[in-house]
Amino acid sequence: MKVIVETLGLPTLAAVLGKKTEIELPDGASLEDLVGHIVSRFGPRAREGLLDREGKLDLTIQILLNEEGFVSRGELPTRRLREGDRVRLMLLVGGG
Repeated sequence: MKVIVETLGLPTLAAVLGKKTEIELPDGASLEDLVGHIVSRFGPRAREGLLDREGKLDLTIQILLNEEGFVSRGELPTRRLREGDRVRLMLLVGGG
């Protein structure tokens, strides 16, 4: 199955993935599987851009799936992807 991955506000990740790329995953893959696939396929720079020191998704990154909204970190292992899904990896921006 193919999903579209976009990077927004993440220059390190965009340098290795591009701003928009199509990624092939096995059927039934989760968002957590996608993150692991990106790190294994695109190497240390992708790891640096996505993960913290413990190997978990960096707290400054949010994942938006299609137009459904942000996916919580607790949902990453169980949230299954489907053909044509659009996943946006975004820098968490705060302010006030």
